[in-house]
Amino acid sequence: MATRSRVLQFLVVGASVIFGLGKVSAVNSSVAELVRERWQEKLPDIGIPAALVNRLSPLSLRQLKDFTTALKNRDRDDTSFDASHFCRSADLLCREPVLYINGCLRYGRSQRMLEEIEEHAFFDKEELRESGEMILPEMGSHRTLTPFLPSELAEMMPPFSTANVSQILKLLNIPSDSNMSRSMVSTLKKCEDRADEGEVQRCSTSVEGMVEFVVSLLGSDVDLLNDPSVIGFGQRATVTKAAKRENIVGGKSPVTCHNFVFPYGVSYCHSINGSEVFDLQLEVMQDDKQVVRNATALCHYFSDGVGGTQASCHFVYGEMLLWMPKPSY
Repeated sequence: MATRSRVLQFLVVGASVIFGLGKVSAVNSSVAELVRERWQEKLPDIGIPAALVNRLSPLSLRQLKDFTTALKNRDRDDTSFDASHFCRSADLLCREPVLYINGCLRYGRSQRMLEEIEEHAFFDKEELRESGEMILPEMGSHRTLTPFLPSELAEMMPPFSTANVSQILKLLNIPSDSNMSRSMVSTLKKCEDRADEGEVQRCSTSVEGMVEFVVSLLGSDVDLLNDPSVIGFGQRATVTKAAKRENIVGGKSPVTCHNFVFPYGVSYCHSINGSEVFDLQLEVMQDDKQVVRNATALCHYFSDGVGGTQASCHFVYGEMLLWMPKPSY
């Protein structure tokens, strides 16, 4: 059940981060357009979702050129790279005070609330039927995350591994005894965890890297789902309609991308063989009235240790991205 444990970590860590930062400056159109062009080259039929538009780097093309040059020269001249200026210009989370509890940054989320999120993160597949019931995790109000670096800068950072964490800390002038440094180690360890049988995974530090990984598994003819709505979270939901998506074809399983805590954007994407996707209609309460909202559930299958399999299902919510091959019909 190692995979389920890791998926739960992603959901809880993502929940604690997604709704706590809220500090991303207006996107500079020059760098944003550069990333958009690269996206369209790989995925011509899909626009960048708002969850990623809000995380495009605010750097201008001139700043991109200047910081690229400074990073190239840093080995010869330590004074050529100004970490404070870089973090401030790229809107990175390098020196801000943050709370660290039980292995990951919480960003204003109480321990009790995080335990409730964990308790309701998964539900049984048997509930994915008409009149089935589950409690939706309490997610709070929507906030944005730190931006991804453009691929040029992401590729020039020290290699993304625990062996190089001291180099990353030194480069970004982050204290080695800070909460952020501890969270960085936690993130790097999770990214280095060995994939379980039937699982493929990768951590990406740029939007371009994420797209490259998805296309390598699914090709460019894909659907992309994202659900930032918080309607009904923390409430008991009743399923009024459930339909399994029949578009996982050619042995291709969906790819899910979760967010991890780091000074710059890090997305953990993985695919687990045999996963299923369900489109749902849920009846929940909003403003003392019963309303119906749409939702998407993803079910993974794990060995139960006695030769059978056990399904663990979770919703697609917040900044989480779900990629699927398009139907063959």
